[in-house]
Amino acid sequence: MAYRDSFGVEVEEDDYVLSASTSGGVAKLGRIYFAVSGRPMLRVERSNHVLRNKSSELGYMVVVLRKADGSVPAHVAGEVVG
Repeated sequence: MAYRDSFGVEVEEDDYVLSASTSGGVAKLGRIYFAVSGRPMLRVERSNHVLRNKSSELGYMVVVLRKADGSVPAHVAGEVVG
């Protein structure tokens, strides 16, 4: 199963993402990896809260900021999409 961010960009291993939770008000920046189950997880590099774990499930809202290959999705680069 392909996972996609809130803008429809496929989420892949080592992508740099912003993940946010609407209920807890937590925002996290980090890189994607996949758990043994295949579920995408986040290696947290920065957060607006002190976190006990440096590994986290993705929040409800996810935006790929930079792909693993270094490219930047069009909606992040400010290009007209659609």
